[in-house]
Amino acid sequence: MTTLLLHAPNRLRICSKRLAASVLFIILTACNLHATDFKVILTGNTADFENPADIFPIIENYLATKPGPLLWVFNGDSFPEQMTTEQVAEWKRKANALLDRNPELHMLLNQGDREWLNSGKDGWQRIIALEKALDREKHQRFQLFLGRGCPGPWTVSFPMLEVVVINSQWWNHPHDKPKPSSDACSIADTDNFVEELEGILDETTDKNVLILSHFPVESLGNYGGRFSAASYFSPPLVGNALVGFRQNIGTSRDISNANLGLYRYKVNGVLQDYSSVILASGHERNQSVVRKDNNFFINSGGVAGGSFVAHSKKAALASSSAGFVEITYSSNGLVGYRHWLVTGAQVSEKENGPIFASACENAGKGITNTLFQPCNPVIKPSDKMDTPRPELATVAAGSEYASKRFKEKWFGKHYRDSWTIPVKVPYLDMDTTFGGLVIAGKGGGRQTTSLKLVAGNGKEYVFRSVDKDPFRALAYELRGTVVSQVLKDQTSTQQPYGAMAVAPLLDKIGILHASPELFVLPKDNKLGGFKEQYGNLFGMLEERPTDKISKPKVFAGAKDIEKSFKLFNKLYHDHDNRVDKAEFARARMFDLWIGDWSKHEDNWKWAGYKTAGGELYRPIPRDRDHAFSRWDGIIPWLADREWGMPNGENFAKRIHGLRSLMWQARHLDRFVGSELTKSDWIKAAGEIQHAIQEQDIAAAVHNMPSEIYEKDGREIERKLKARIGDLQKYAAEYYALLAREVDVVGSNKAEYFKVVREWNGRVTVTVYDVFKQSQQADTSKTYYHRVFDPAETREIRLNGLGGDDVFDIEGKSGRSILVRIISGSGNDYISDRSDVSKGSKQTLIYEKDANPHHELGTEAREVKPVDDRYYEYDRNAFKYNTYLPIALLTYNPFVGSAVHGGVTFTRQRFGKPDFAAKHSLSASVSVKGNYEFSYNNQFRQLLGKWDGISQVTLSRPLNYNFFFGVGNDTPKNNDLPSNYYRTQYNSFAVSAGLLRQFWKQSKIEVTGSYELAEGIQRNNSYLADHPDIFGVEQLHLIFVKGILNLDFRDRAALPERGFRLQLTQQAGHVSQSRNDLASISELEMEQYLSNHSKNPLTLGLRLGGGIAKGQLPFYKLFSLGQLNDLRGFKRNRFTGESKGFLNTELRWQLTETRNTFVPLKMGIRAFYDVGRVWAKNDPGSANYWHQGYGGGFYITPFREQFAFNISAGTSKEESLLLMISIGSFFR
Repeated sequence: MTTLLLHAPNRLRICSKRLAASVLFIILTACNLHATDFKVILTGNTADFENPADIFPIIENYLATKPGPLLWVFNGDSFPEQMTTEQVAEWKRKANALLDRNPELHMLLNQGDREWLNSGKDGWQRIIALEKALDREKHQRFQLFLGRGCPGPWTVSFPMLEVVVINSQWWNHPHDKPKPSSDACSIADTDNFVEELEGILDETTDKNVLILSHFPVESLGNYGGRFSAASYFSPPLVGNALVGFRQNIGTSRDISNANLGLYRYKVNGVLQDYSSVILASGHERNQSVVRKDNNFFINSGGVAGGSFVAHSKKAALASSSAGFVEITYSSNGLVGYRHWLVTGAQVSEKENGPIFASACENAGKGITNTLFQPCNPVIKPSDKMDTPRPELATVAAGSEYASKRFKEKWFGKHYRDSWTIPVKVPYLDMDTTFGGLVIAGKGGGRQTTSLKLVAGNGKEYVFRSVDKDPFRALAYELRGTVVSQVLKDQTSTQQPYGAMAVAPLLDKIGILHASPELFVLPKDNKLGGFKEQYGNLFGMLEERPTDKISKPKVFAGAKDIEKSFKLFNKLYHDHDNRVDKAEFARARMFDLWIGDWSKHEDNWKWAGYKTAGGELYRPIPRDRDHAFSRWDGIIPWLADREWGMPNGENFAKRIHGLRSLMWQARHLDRFVGSELTKSDWIKAAGEIQHAIQEQDIAAAVHNMPSEIYEKDGREIERKLKARIGDLQKYAAEYYALLAREVDVVGSNKAEYFKVVREWNGRVTVTVYDVFKQSQQADTSKTYYHRVFDPAETREIRLNGLGGDDVFDIEGKSGRSILVRIISGSGNDYISDRSDVSKGSKQTLIYEKDANPHHELGTEAREVKPVDDRYYEYDRNAFKYNTYLPIALLTYNPFVGSAVHGGVTFTRQRFGKPDFAAKHSLSASVSVKGNYEFSYNNQFRQLLGKWDGISQVTLSRPLNYNFFFGVGNDTPKNNDLPSNYYRTQYNSFAVSAGLLRQFWKQSKIEVTGSYELAEGIQRNNSYLADHPDIFGVEQLHLIFVKGILNLDFRDRAALPERGFRLQLTQQAGHVSQSRNDLASISELEMEQYLSNHSKNPLTLGLRLGGGIAKGQLPFYKLFSLGQLNDLRGFKRNRFTGESKGFLNTELRWQLTETRNTFVPLKMGIRAFYDVGRVWAKNDPGSANYWHQGYGGGFYITPFREQFAFNISAGTSKEESLLLMISIGSFFR
């Protein structure tokens, strides 16, 4: 049969969700339409060839097998670092010639780390240069996805296949790359990337899906942490540490590194919700086909030569031979793979196998293809509704929220009555409503079930379920657990019909919005394929703001409708684009009034209007799920505390937590509302008070179903009337929160930032346009103006972004406000002629340019931040100061019952990662009179990359547990009282030093300390009977301590693989000692090995030793026992001046459950320990090693650091010693 394949020209199209490159196939035959199998060839690392063009003879030889229509993928690392752009252009010419000779061939090129100069500093510039070189030689069947270094995702469409292309190197790159404020990409942040990827997968119907990513998410090669046994010994004594580093810390090429770890977490989480998806990578120099859940991960990067690949039960293919993988998409829905070997330029088929079985022919073998099922025809919706129905339905919004008194006490009554009371609602007439409604597809939203509809009036609408499910909004590891069950139940905090009351109130104040109407979606054939899932759905119908319709029909007469991240891009792009700030302030004060705490960026759209001075955007607030939220019950009340959940607020007559109420919009308010003054916010609140009268509130609340008014509506009405009276007061309070730190943000065009320090301490900031030639301000065009008061504002940050900006600062003052200039990219000019007579320098300049154009006086100082990220504007950088109190009741046999309390304060400051400082205070007191107080702090990057740390501890007394004397053969008399060997001493200790954290869990710590200590001689105790023990008397100890901890384990608690080395050295002086100097040296090494099964078997080894020199008190000597290095013996059983030990453990995980009440890991463990101490007074009979062994089981709820271990140990002294611990096993 002769087949003619026609190719439409390539075209790039920009749609509301993504940049998509679309290729259309029309296959015509002489007889009839015929669907043809389609092949995808996956290759990567062609840069490994001596000449990257050596791939083309291989392609030619493969094409000689007449494979039919196919796509050849170059999945990253196609060009070596040293390859010139002219050589790249020549490579492209050869590719084009090959395409010309083979009309059924298509090519696609993705980017990898080598295109970015192996994650080098100039990687972004390199990718742009490569793109220009390749674009010089265009071909309609060559799809290039370098995209200015943007992350994607992009799509390429084929009749049976949707190809999704991801630039995973964007996630991995540690240096300059596209960021949101750079205006280089429509998407340049992780959250919007994930939303876009989910949108693509949700909207792709009746097609296979192939995701292309250079870096793998799952890997069987060295880059994925899989190594041969020989690697652990090459080189000797170091190989195991190198393997641990590669497995758990990672170089820029290893998928374990922190950047790619985030990428893998996000992509894996997305794929959990889908099936029959293939993700193909090309980073590893091997070929593998691996199943995970109901998806497959394919790596094919060894076309130029193979390297190590581990074997796995989950792998259908694992080969280290030179070759590549072919995927065949059959017209019946079958998806299979073929493995081809490459020898020189020759190719030969090695093996083949299925990936997804056809739904049309599957006999219960393998995973059925759920995405493309040609034998199951798409159910077309009928033209007219054909199911008889009554005029009204009686429905409850959520009968599952009914509860009894106990549940209401702990989890709250909330709006359970509103959810469970049946209400009368009309069925949606899809034939007549808005001129007739037609299903356009599944809607978005992470917590609602929704459908998009097109109306006969030319507009688009969305039907959203009233009920919500937070499952997809949860962190991936918490889905299906008790947390998801509790959060689902807490949907009852929401007023299900709140949006009905909000809409008429918004009409009163002139804010754009949709007006929802309640309906039941009938189970009718007009729903087509959505009939079964969406039929009889109770929901709200409202207009969907979009500009993808006829312009006269666009929502609110706007020119454009943008999502928030698209609006931000437009504001970054051009200073002539702006937001109606007064309307935004009014919208936010309205949110404050109705208690809507969920107005994050995704809950807004923006209507753009063309004006003479640029485009003006008006806010369109969306989704009123959390308006009027009621947080009662013990657990919600605790969550609503200032130190509890950062977002959320109980809707009451008075606002008690303004910060948490407005928390989700904290970044939006600071960006869009930067220019708003105190009077602007108060004016916005006053406009609401003036426009909305009490009768308006009553009418709005009665817009909700009448059945719920007496239960909940009347109370909402009373609260709204009470809150509106105080709205101006709340506006002033919220302004004070926003005013402490203010970002003034320019654009990627040139601006003139004029700053005047006034005599009274105020600072005036004005942003003008700038004349390009003279670099002077164009005062006819003002983009920003605000006067800052030092009583309100602590610092101002001027962000130039791109363009050749001018920063001009002048004025004299006694005291003033700190101004930080983050000039951004471009050839910027900074002049500071200001003078502040008191305090430190008040102008700090962050300029990355090595040759800046600055004219600085006495008030300015250039700052070189530790991290380059602070040279750029980050809209999401702001963090609030926080505190967290803790209270505990404990019991142990030494002190009896005890009460513990503490609080940790976390302080934030610009230029500090994670936090600027932490201060922790704690105290405890026991029924036996013991008490303890401690304070410690950490100051981030106090000295370069080094943190400052200090601690003060007072213990009266401090429990040392047991002391049996010094020596390896000290007796233990079981006839003595049980507390005879129990030892305590009073201690007051102060320490301070520096800490450097690196490589995820590793650190270097240097501290100096002073301790005043005195042993307590209780009657009938070991210390009372041995008063000559050094340490019984009062001693002063002054020490310097250094710690090097190289931690290459996969995690600190319950590790399965990795290596750890810790070296500790102390030196100092002890009063009343015979020696001027005492020292303590200690070494610990850990190694963990596990197989890669679902329930792994883990071997853990821990080896260590230590030497102490000089005279030291007994509590500073080395001890071995139950809690330290020798299980099976009492705590601190042996004390000496030196020690040696070996701990071994075999751990077998029996099961792991995720989608249960609590995610659990359970297993059994066995251990064997040997150890001893050395002491000067040891007799010859003490020259032996102690042995302890035992076993037990462990249960890990949620996370490994909560692992609960119960074990029993035995030794020559203890027949059965019970051990209970949380976290690490070896201690």
